[in-house]
Amino acid sequence: MNKILKNTALILLFLVTACKDDFLDITPRDSITDEAVWSTANGVMQYVTDVYNNLNGPLYDFTNLDASWMLDNFMTDDLVRNLASWNLLDFTASNAPIDRWSASYTKIRKTNLGIEKVGESTVLLSEDRDRYLGDLHFLRGMFYLELFRYYGKVPIITKALDRNTDDVFYERSSEKEVLEFIAGEFQTAAGLLPRDIPDSETGRATKGAAIGMEAITYLFGAGVVDAQYYENAAETADILINGDLKGKYSLFETGATPREKYANLFLEEYENNSEVLFDIQYAYPYKTTGFQTMVAPPAPGPGNDYGWGRNFPTQEIVDAYEMKDGSSFNWNNAGEAANPYANRDERFYASILYNDIPWKGQQLMTSSNIWSNSANAFVQNAPNGLWNTTATNATISGYYMRKHSNEPVICGYDNRGRGIGGGHNLIVLRYAEILLTYAEARNEVSGPDASVYDAVDAVRRRAGQPDLPDGLGKDQMRERIRHERRIELAFENKRYFDIIRWHIGEETLNGSVHGMNIIYKKDPGGEVVPTYNIFKVVDKAFSAAKNYWLPVPQSAMDKNPKLAPNNPGW
Repeated sequence: MNKILKNTALILLFLVTACKDDFLDITPRDSITDEAVWSTANGVMQYVTDVYNNLNGPLYDFTNLDASWMLDNFMTDDLVRNLASWNLLDFTASNAPIDRWSASYTKIRKTNLGIEKVGESTVLLSEDRDRYLGDLHFLRGMFYLELFRYYGKVPIITKALDRNTDDVFYERSSEKEVLEFIAGEFQTAAGLLPRDIPDSETGRATKGAAIGMEAITYLFGAGVVDAQYYENAAETADILINGDLKGKYSLFETGATPREKYANLFLEEYENNSEVLFDIQYAYPYKTTGFQTMVAPPAPGPGNDYGWGRNFPTQEIVDAYEMKDGSSFNWNNAGEAANPYANRDERFYASILYNDIPWKGQQLMTSSNIWSNSANAFVQNAPNGLWNTTATNATISGYYMRKHSNEPVICGYDNRGRGIGGGHNLIVLRYAEILLTYAEARNEVSGPDASVYDAVDAVRRRAGQPDLPDGLGKDQMRERIRHERRIELAFENKRYFDIIRWHIGEETLNGSVHGMNIIYKKDPGGEVVPTYNIFKVVDKAFSAAKNYWLPVPQSAMDKNPKLAPNNPGW
């Protein structure tokens, strides 16, 4: 869907995927000298644009959904067919399926150069200089945070190195040093960025975005570096809840029902709403191959020209959604097992496409068979039914993703061969995560006080779920908060890093991942009824001795001997 853009010269500055010929009425940077870039205010603006454009990769791009955050929440068919090494975690430092090392340091060098040049610029007004420095410190924090969450210890480089004159071989700093550097970047950015921005600058970092990312950084550090950082995470998140930015952000509440409120939060119609602290702006046709094309069921529509059926929720995440009354779903409960998708948390219905629900004007059938009146027999269901050789884009788990998807959106390709399918932004950080960050950190510091309950219950009430029961102990509250994060933030690139910082990989990433094979049969009365059969999709294996960090790529180790030793086990 095309997005109407206002004040193009400014708003397009902050769209993260750029067609530079259309953006600004200035010469593209690659055709002029570096000196010319810094000699005009427009040149500086273009450079900062370019750095924003580099905020991409698997964490910030809808087209990279075959990376680390599937795991026990959802998975791609490629994980079964082509990326088995990621499922089994049996790769090496030479062939790891994710390599963010070199790309991140390329971006960091651009940011370092920008900070140096903007800081000494004589062509910028002082307020513009400070604002650009805030942008660049924020972005450098984001690039280093990505490195930190994947690799732990990394070199901290704060200057634009010249291979001809500088020692380009840096040692890896400790996890604590990296953590505190990243937090400092966000603190610096928060001091330079404005609280509010005009609509024409939507997508640009703000004070709230910087403070929020600082809280997220401390929360991750509390798990992988030192629990003392829970206090920092709680105090930083509280600035957005009860401090200087109180009231700036709030839970999104537009919709007639809890289901609609949660589902609408992610749709293009409601993007840049009060809950969003920072997101990646999508602008068709500058950014194509929308998320919905990648994950939508392949029918209705002409095969691949509709949905690619690529990413599928697992039975594990489906079973994790509570009942509407707040109790846990239980297959041993005969009533629940007979109708497993009834009376569930409203976020389930906003996030999961399951068998025999309306979709695109017809019933979506994910079962492996259906009854055919014309054949007077059960026949194999395709193309949306359980994967088989004749329905290769169909679900491998018995489910499709609904979250982030807008049912009326047309998927596939336009008449110029460009991928379309949804134009909504990718939310990087939102207020619900800030509430859960505060609740988790405060509970770890001082136990489940009233402020912890208030934060978690606010998220649950928006979803229509009952408040948490009174009298929870610290350990009990910890488990409830972890569960709430898994449900509230499902399919938002959070789960993998939660598993890492909670050190629960052995528990969650070992053993089998399951799906649902629904088989229709006739009961004694001749009525066609579904039977529910959980089956194993794939096995996973996780080693605590090595899998809590990715390996530093062997190519980087070969170039820089000071990076040794690699992460444990690699």
